[in-house]
Amino acid sequence: MRQTRFKSTVFLIMASVLLSRIMGFVRTALIPIKMGGFSSVTDAYNAAFKVPDLMYSMLIGGAIASSLIPVLAGYVDKGEEKKGWRSISSFINIVSVIMFVVVILGVIFTEPLVNLIVSGYDQETLALTVKLTRVMMPIAFFMMLSGLCNGIMNSYNEFIIPAFGPCLYNLACIISIALFSNSNPADNYGIDKVVLGIVICSGLYFLFQFAFTYKHFRHNYRPIISLKEPDFKLLIILAIPSLLTSMLSQVNNIISTYFTSFFELGSVSALELVNRTWQMPLGIIGQAIGIAMLPSLAAVYESNKNSEVIYKINTSMRLVIFLSIPSAVGLSILAIPVIQLLFNFGTINRSGILLTANLLIGYSLALVMQCVITIVNRIYFSTKNSIIPFWGSLIGVVSNFFIAFVLLRITDMGIFSVPLAFSLSSVLNLGYLALLLKTRIKDYSFKGNTPIIVKSLLSAFIMGIVIYFLDNYVLPAVFSNTVVEIGKTKQLLWVMIEFITGACVYMLSAYLMKADQARDLFAMGKTKIKSIFGK
Repeated sequence: MRQTRFKSTVFLIMASVLLSRIMGFVRTALIPIKMGGFSSVTDAYNAAFKVPDLMYSMLIGGAIASSLIPVLAGYVDKGEEKKGWRSISSFINIVSVIMFVVVILGVIFTEPLVNLIVSGYDQETLALTVKLTRVMMPIAFFMMLSGLCNGIMNSYNEFIIPAFGPCLYNLACIISIALFSNSNPADNYGIDKVVLGIVICSGLYFLFQFAFTYKHFRHNYRPIISLKEPDFKLLIILAIPSLLTSMLSQVNNIISTYFTSFFELGSVSALELVNRTWQMPLGIIGQAIGIAMLPSLAAVYESNKNSEVIYKINTSMRLVIFLSIPSAVGLSILAIPVIQLLFNFGTINRSGILLTANLLIGYSLALVMQCVITIVNRIYFSTKNSIIPFWGSLIGVVSNFFIAFVLLRITDMGIFSVPLAFSLSSVLNLGYLALLLKTRIKDYSFKGNTPIIVKSLLSAFIMGIVIYFLDNYVLPAVFSNTVVEIGKTKQLLWVMIEFITGACVYMLSAYLMKADQARDLFAMGKTKIKSIFGK
């Protein structure tokens, strides 16, 4: 029963994350539409957003997954939540104070921060970026509070509100962009009012999350900072390496942005669109499965239920592999139609589409690695170890910088060197994590995943051939034009035909190869259809 419930939870979270990511896409796509395409304003906006994201991820983002959830979930599973909440309360209070102080410092030292991230910008774009970044600083504080609420709900195995909350936040941001922007380039398209509206939206997002977390706060939270609590020390010990890991993840983004800023105007905006695109399947697959896995895995690991630990790891790992491989292949082959459909509303020229598509192909190479890294990191977190993920991330960051530097110096690949370096560094990161996993889960072996890797690769290869011919020969003949030159409705139909055909070919191929994941999905679909029609 618990195994069935775990699978159901995974797919429910994936569905909700999909909806949230779609809303995030709409929000991202509106920026070039409303701000003059790939302009200095969109470059400034996208760079300004990175600073509060960096601050949140460095100071709290990873700590929730690595420390708060494993510790609180363990207490909840044992029925001792009152005891655990003394340490959790102290943890919440101290990180809130730290984040508040950091936001104030961020406002004061905005200019050097911005110069560090996008030193390739001209002076006018830099000045606008600094101005927007100062306004957006409070987002980090509100996101920290929202993240704590989400972590608490996840610890109680409450997943739906944390998954749907970002959807409402993105919807509010979309409304803000639509209402407060204008068509006047001299006024920077009203970007000042837009970012202020987004800050307000982040505050409303926190209030929404808190409304559903209040029942846990009301009976358990204490306004204390008790440094002597044993589990408070454990929380800090787990949090510090995780915070450094999160920081390194953001440093990776900064490295990519740094190298990209030296290329043609609009390259940073193109990078932002690409990150939104390839990170969508990463969120739906890797992060969604990791969210569902972490609290339950931490609880069974704490209770020494070894068979359940292995089952949850295998279920999560193999499902991630099964879903991420075709996603990476599909994004690589359909890069141009996907970018054209999602982001070009007449404001991005053909060279901009090609630039963005080439970057997407590069980052698609990293998708499978990053999905698996997400799961492996959660496995370490569930065993209350955040040191190994830190060293893995450090290896990734250092190798990312040096590989990108070398590729740009000795090859003529140009901007494609940036995603390629990230992809190669992801391989090194995962290799390190995999080598040391035995130190935490002694009975687990990656070799057991070989059959699903082989079956997924073969099925994705067949799928890739089919959608390649669809994209290059069949659909251009059907629509009598290329995807770039037809209207939005036809573009949507074009991509939907490719997506549905690719998914069907992949699932059928995997089913015929007797992949358990394909057979489980077919069985779940059959059961759902029977329940709908009452048969």
